Amino acid sequence: MATSKGHHPRKVNDPEIKKAAASCGIDLKKEPHWLWIAESAVVCELPDDWKEFPDDNDPPQIAYYHPKTKQLTTVHPIISKYKKMYEKQRRFMARTGMQSEKVEPRLAMYLNEVLNRCHKELPPVTPEIVEKLALLLNINTAEEFQLARTLKMSLEEFAEAQYELQHHTRQRVGAAEFLQLMRMEQIKFDVLDKPLDVVMCSEIEGAPAELKCEQCKDFFSLEGFRLTHATGKRRDHKTPRVEQTVCSVYPDSHATCEVNHTLFCDKAYAEMAARNPELRMQKKRVLGGLKCSEYPDRVAEMLCEDCSDLYCTEAFIKLHRRGNRRRHLALKLDKDGQLYRAGEILPPQETAKLIDRARLAREGGAWLAFLDDQLTTYWYHLADKIVVRKNPYL
Repeated sequence: MATSKGHHPRKVNDPEIKKAAASCGIDLKKEPHWLWIAESAVVCELPDDWKEFPDDNDPPQIAYYHPKTKQLTTVHPIISKYKKMYEKQRRFMARTGMQSEKVEPRLAMYLNEVLNRCHKELPPVTPEIVEKLALLLNINTAEEFQLARTLKMSLEEFAEAQYELQHHTRQRVGAAEFLQLMRMEQIKFDVLDKPLDVVMCSEIEGAPAELKCEQCKDFFSLEGFRLTHATGKRRDHKTPRVEQTVCSVYPDSHATCEVNHTLFCDKAYAEMAARNPELRMQKKRVLGGLKCSEYPDRVAEMLCEDCSDLYCTEAFIKLHRRGNRRRHLALKLDKDGQLYRAGEILPPQETAKLIDRARLAREGGAWLAFLDDQLTTYWYHLADKIVVRKNPYL
């Protein structure tokens, strides 16, 4: 996992920055605006599930091995994610025609617009402001729902803090600080929290790999291996298993849940449940468990129906000891992902519905809630760019 511990701003001509930029494919002479990606990449650490060792070359090079998927590479696995992030950002900027050198001045202008709304006692953030800021920061709101949600929430928190600061000290809003905050969130979304790509079969298109041939150095599905290793000396090739949990509907995606011994990613589950509503009546197990919204390194132990969010016990108490939240009731969540209300176990359909709603609200569905100037809640659809007044999550 990458970290910014002990990290200080660096110069473009810093040798380590140059090396990190080159590894990501960034030409800092022509593209100095991508320095922030190289700055983060230079301090990246190897994830716990990867092993590092010197290869057999003379002189030896550092190689990286992933025991579960049997991937072997001389490219740092986190650097490869930074490279994909840079390429995605570059494509988006080219498509939208945004000018990188004008980011901070325009950001300051939008933040001042937010503060002006605060001064008028209006909700600080609107869909229009979110869309303008997302375009400026190379965030595709029509697809990157979680990032768009984070942008809106970060903007609200930043506006509140800066409004208080400006009100008491008359200091101007800090665009540079907000830009740094959002760059960190983008790195978290595109690099730190992004799982490995599914390893695919080299023989059959669209099939996930289940084996790696040690002699061929290629990955195969069972069928792909049979087609290529049924005869001759290849029959004796050694094939360690590739451990990855993939969706049964979209095999190039990691599975996130299991229902009746069938694995689904979130997209597949939503599509299949829409076609067959009985699927929602089956017990649904979220792979990897459910995490606390406030402390992501802890397991969720309860679900607040009013907040539509998942918490460990400590987080629930911390967030619900003041104001109207004291009246919120929590449903107990056991280790199997089953919910209980007042000691009574809920039907699988209701459990799945409540947990899906909580995950969707937290992790970034297409609907985003806003307050209008009369302080009435409405919902904005990030992909379709439409507004509705009725809660679409209910």
